[in-house]
Amino acid sequence: MIDTTDFFAVIRSGSVDRARELLTQDPALLDARDEGGTALHHAAMTNDRAMVTFLLEAGADLNARDDTYQMTPIGWANEEGHEAMVRFLYDRGAEIDLHQAAAYGLLDHVREAVKHTRRQVNALMGGWTPLQLATLWGHPDVVELLLSRGGDPLVRDPFGRTSIEIARAQVKTEGASTPLVRQERREQIVAACTTIADLLAQRSAHV
Repeated sequence: MIDTTDFFAVIRSGSVDRARELLTQDPALLDARDEGGTALHHAAMTNDRAMVTFLLEAGADLNARDDTYQMTPIGWANEEGHEAMVRFLYDRGAEIDLHQAAAYGLLDHVREAVKHTRRQVNALMGGWTPLQLATLWGHPDVVELLLSRGGDPLVRDPFGRTSIEIARAQVKTEGASTPLVRQERREQIVAACTTIADLLAQRSAHV
């Protein structure tokens, strides 16, 4: 049996050839865990498209959930701010709901999800609405769509904040509510939250 520590070191190193050798010797490694996540979680987190592609072709579970937060690989990619990887995993068939689509900025999925009903637009998941998550992660286009479909900016998040307060807090703290993202993505979120705060302020002025 191959030491999982060695296997995950190879995954993080990006050596697809070596990962292939180890999986040939021990296919069970595909479902092994390190820090609660599978090899696919770690490859998604490090934004390694070649490794992710290899693992998926080897049969890795695209929708495996980690042991701590029950997040799938697409969630790990989003937490690190790897938007292209999020889209790649989504296009490969990652299962997501409306709240996740809003957080990940997947406008096409959000648009389809709210096309026929407004009932779920303000539904809470973990105390958050899709609008709040789109705000938190800095997706103005998703915010605008959700508002147009009846998203309520006055609903409060688990910390007692309305959507505009979430946006302003992200700007003021330079993205402290999304702590794991790389610096470039953090700057994008802060800039986007400035736009979102202005958008929400304008909406309030016309209500």
